Amino acid sequence: MPSSYAVGSTVAIQPLLEKLSSEDSDYRFMSLSDLHGILANKTVSLANDSVSTINRIIDGVLKSLSDNNAEVQNLAVKCLAPLVSRVNETQLANILNRLSAVAPSDSDRSLNSTALRTIISNVPATASTGKMFVARLLHTLLPNLRNSTESVEVLVELVNRFGSSLTEAQIEETQNALIGVFETGKGLVRKRAVSALGALSRHLPTPLWENMVLYLTSSFASSASPDRLRILVLVCGTLCRADRARLGPYLPKLAPSVFKALEVDDDDLREAALSALDTFVVLCPLQMAQFNEEVVAAGSKFIKYDPNYAADEDEEMVDGDDASDLSDEDNEDDDAGSFDDDYGDEFSDDDDVSWKLRRGAAKLLASLIPTLDPEAFAKFYGSVAQLLVSRFSEREDTVRIEVISAFAVLVSQTARYTLPRTSSPNPSLPLKRSIDDVEDMIVDGNDSSAESGGDPRVRLTKLSGRVFKLLARHLQKTPNLSTKQACLTVATELMTVLASLPTEFGAFVPALEQSMAQTALRMDVIKFIETAAVAHGARGIDGLEEYLPKLVSIVLTAADDKFYKIASEALFVANALVKTLALESSSSPAFAQCLDQIHEVAVQKATGSEIDLVVRENAILSVVSMMTLARGSLSASEFATDSAMLFDRLKNETTRQVAIGAIEKVFEAPSITVADFSEEWVTNVAGELASLLRKADRELRMSALTTLKVVIEKFAASVSTETVVLTVNILLGVLMEENLQFLAPSLAILATLVPRVDVGLQTENCNSAIELVSKQISASAVKPLLSLLDVLSKCGHAKTLFSRLNQGELMLTVMGAKALAVVIVSGGLEAEQVPRLKSVIGSPDASADSVRGVLMVLGEIVAVKGDSGSADLVPIDLLFGCFSDQRDEVRVTAAQTLGVVAARHVSEFLPVILERLVLEPGSVTARLLVIALNEVTVFCGAMNEDESGALSSRNAEKASALAAYAPKIWTSLFSLDLGSSETASAANEKDSVKTVIGECVGRLALMSPKKFIPDLQSRLVNGDAQTRSIVISAVRFIFSQPKSSSVELVPKMSEYLRPLVGDFFALLEDPDLDNRRLVVTAVAAVARNYPSFLATTLAHVLELLFANTVPQEGLIREVQMGPFKHKVDDGLDVRKAAYDSIYAILLAYTEIGDDLGTKVAKDDLKLDKTVERAMDGLKDDHDIKVVSCLMLGRVAHLDYRVIISHLDDLAKAFTATLTIKLKDNTIKQEIEKTGELQRRVAATTRAIQTALDAGDGDGGSGSVLNVAWEKYLKEVFAGFSAGAGEQAGASAGRR
Repeated sequence: MPSSYAVGSTVAIQPLLEKLSSEDSDYRFMSLSDLHGILANKTVSLANDSVSTINRIIDGVLKSLSDNNAEVQNLAVKCLAPLVSRVNETQLANILNRLSAVAPSDSDRSLNSTALRTIISNVPATASTGKMFVARLLHTLLPNLRNSTESVEVLVELVNRFGSSLTEAQIEETQNALIGVFETGKGLVRKRAVSALGALSRHLPTPLWENMVLYLTSSFASSASPDRLRILVLVCGTLCRADRARLGPYLPKLAPSVFKALEVDDDDLREAALSALDTFVVLCPLQMAQFNEEVVAAGSKFIKYDPNYAADEDEEMVDGDDASDLSDEDNEDDDAGSFDDDYGDEFSDDDDVSWKLRRGAAKLLASLIPTLDPEAFAKFYGSVAQLLVSRFSEREDTVRIEVISAFAVLVSQTARYTLPRTSSPNPSLPLKRSIDDVEDMIVDGNDSSAESGGDPRVRLTKLSGRVFKLLARHLQKTPNLSTKQACLTVATELMTVLASLPTEFGAFVPALEQSMAQTALRMDVIKFIETAAVAHGARGIDGLEEYLPKLVSIVLTAADDKFYKIASEALFVANALVKTLALESSSSPAFAQCLDQIHEVAVQKATGSEIDLVVRENAILSVVSMMTLARGSLSASEFATDSAMLFDRLKNETTRQVAIGAIEKVFEAPSITVADFSEEWVTNVAGELASLLRKADRELRMSALTTLKVVIEKFAASVSTETVVLTVNILLGVLMEENLQFLAPSLAILATLVPRVDVGLQTENCNSAIELVSKQISASAVKPLLSLLDVLSKCGHAKTLFSRLNQGELMLTVMGAKALAVVIVSGGLEAEQVPRLKSVIGSPDASADSVRGVLMVLGEIVAVKGDSGSADLVPIDLLFGCFSDQRDEVRVTAAQTLGVVAARHVSEFLPVILERLVLEPGSVTARLLVIALNEVTVFCGAMNEDESGALSSRNAEKASALAAYAPKIWTSLFSLDLGSSETASAANEKDSVKTVIGECVGRLALMSPKKFIPDLQSRLVNGDAQTRSIVISAVRFIFSQPKSSSVELVPKMSEYLRPLVGDFFALLEDPDLDNRRLVVTAVAAVARNYPSFLATTLAHVLELLFANTVPQEGLIREVQMGPFKHKVDDGLDVRKAAYDSIYAILLAYTEIGDDLGTKVAKDDLKLDKTVERAMDGLKDDHDIKVVSCLMLGRVAHLDYRVIISHLDDLAKAFTATLTIKLKDNTIKQEIEKTGELQRRVAATTRAIQTALDAGDGDGGSGSVLNVAWEKYLKEVFAGFSAGAGEQAGASAGRR
């Protein structure tokens, strides 16, 4: 649009309006075009223009709708879209009156209908606008519905846009009018009316919805006309798509009528019925489960329905078991005959629509298969599988594709229902993506379940020969590309299931070779070979070995393809093939030859300068596979050449990143030894990797550092001294950057290389190490740093390090104590320094910090030395003496040190600790002894896996030693008198002791669940408040352990815990507030780690949690703070925990019930009540407001319909939050809290709107309109998103 329009819009519009009356249609068209440009330009404001000018625009545009030129008419309709957003309500009413006044018989009715729909879809949505449109249009549209498709289309748009503005009376009137159309309307009008009813159904109140269902059921019973039955069936399917949750309960009444409609001899009606059943099965699988037999029968009947074509009866294999036993000769003859018919003299009848029924039946079976439970799946498997295979020879391409696709779904479900999953992929495969998706579906062919005749795998194996033969013929004869792709999909799925190949597979391989002639099929063929190779490498497929050379030939041919995606994918598949071939290459010359061919092609592609980068990268990975997996197939010269190629690729900037990863894989391979590489090559690689640490690319530096660590750990002796010095200097610079990600590998490399550098450089390392000790470092860097200190101490720097580390502040940190202990032990300073340290403990002048530091160091010395002569290093009397110290921090540190020492020497120290605990159950010493016992159970009870995946032998030994004392520890802990004033001088100290005792008890229960968990359950039910508190803490501790922790190392842990879950959840009503808070927080842990425990009690647990989210007036007290009174809510912590637990349950919903096989209905989540509590939470404490927002977003994701009824309240609450205006003197903390809450509200708004637009997969909620919500989105949320608040939210971390 010319820029001059923006200067004076009125001046620009006047001549355009005059030209609209020109006799020349070109002038009229160009004027409308320019007018549309002005109206659509939001920067041009018409606010200052006179009302008469706007009215003249309206008159001109509406007059143009009746222009005799079609292009002018269409452009006039286009102008209405931006125009209606600029007019007032009076002018809008004028437009509606003039457009709706056209009689149904007028010739321009269709154009006016289009204009009305354009206005409805573009007018700003406000409450007043919605009411005006409904009032002015509804009474005009309803009388004309029976004779006008245009009126129905306008009604659909009106209901979609302003359905929430309809009153209940108007909804009922509209429903009755649409039902009248079904009764007396014409064909096309009736079909459009079905869509209108679907739009209206989302706004039907419950009584009208029930009336609609009653109308359908009664009409089905009384209808005899196929045409009317078809409309009723279409209505059922449309209602299901519009609101499956509401229609689902009525399907037992409606579905039989739809099945009965299939018996009527009318193909259009049958097609509609099959489509409706497909919708029911997909959207309401639980309600349709009772009709599985009827669905299978209908699909089986109509998938063969072809009245105009007489096929051989032998072609249809009715009896699954008998048909699979047909001789090869018979099958060959049948197949040849059917394929000759299909692709030779095809039957053709333009009026034949029976193929639509066959296609609908195939889709119906494909939709049903994934919804079947394992028992039903096995029941119907034989008949459905045989039936689908018999229809592979379908003459219609579209039907054949659906049949083959349905069989692919069947094979996929066979893997899901009958195959045990594997979780760990083979790490030796250098693949660019994980192959878990394929390996997870692979089964051991010797599985005992396969011996059963009813096992789907057995049936599929018997059928596979005929399937492969039919697939081969399709690939060779059919001209249809989609059919061939579907055939390759089926073949790929079969390779994930079959344990052995039939002899007919030999005919399938040539078909693969022939398919490579079509570019569009090459990726599918390569994917098939990849699946076959991965499956064979993981578990072996009997009979595949003889075909591998041909498959390799196909892959290598594809590697030379001119399209880089095909070539790169082929080289990627070569990785899987190398693993498969390498296993048997020594005994098979053919396999060895295949490896040579792969190696030759991979090297050629990796070194080619004109090859696409992706192809070169995959070629490099293929070479690495040869070097690591097929080392014996390469000669020394070939291996050297490959090594040189890798180094060359490392120096090349374009391939540097992938070369780094390739070199890391080579060095990590167990088959690679020091003798495989020359010292010069290793030195060059190490030097190049070290030099890359000076680059600016962070990702490149991290990759180089990780690979350098692997090289140095395995081949440090092969690296030259000069390169070692260079590397150490570079790494010292890396340490100075204080990059936590680089810290751990850098320290590990330095620990290996430091002994080979001079004293000066070692001193620099000492300085860097000491600096790191005084700083906060990541947990992964602690061990490497201690290793570096160990090496430096052994190199003669122990005294220097000790003098600099022996500082009060450093000794009080855990890292400082560990570092000093390593220096003392590794540097041989024990004899000199340990007595001096002990003397500090007994000194009356020593400060508390000095004593604490010494105790921590002594404990770490014992930890470093382990069992080797450290039992007498720290006498137990020395530590007990500290228990009488007046300073509590000294006593606690002494207790922790006692625990560290006792954990390494259980038999010497633990009996003494238990003896004193029994003698003094209510003293201050008892609390300290509990702390010491906690340290013991932490170390001895932790059954951690080492790097090889086995249990740590030392910890297992200590756990065994601790087990002998476990019963006595158990009894002693429950015998403690926590109510003693001497034991718990303050309430918070008492709670702390109970928490520590609970952790000890929990760890003991994990060590011996069969013995202790039943005792926990009995104490949970019968114990007093103190005992319940300890048990609750223990159980909460157990539930809070993630599944990757030691809990999963205990066999049948879930079985031991499940019996106490019910009694534990009952304590959600415990009268003791502290106990109730602990139980509430434990529910969140259960939802995260043991969601199956909630399967049978979910509804009850949620009700109890909801009760704990309600503020209790009796828990709110008033506290006097100086001249002010302040309210304290003692129930706030419980409410916060309850909201957190409810949110955790919402997150875990999809996993609840998995272990037991119990399907938890979404109704058990009580989403309506959840939203209600979340709405109240938006008025509560700040933390509860944030969690409430998270809950609302999750509810919208689970079921958007629950949110719809609360949109008004949400719009009001969110508007209040996003429009908060803080005062100038607001403190920083309040500003941050407000910002966090506003960002969370914005994120929740997006989540809710996304769910509404997506409609939870129904395609129906995008049209849901709530005036208040739309106003909030446009006026408040849009402004916030465009402002600074949203920008700040983009950088904020997620909760």
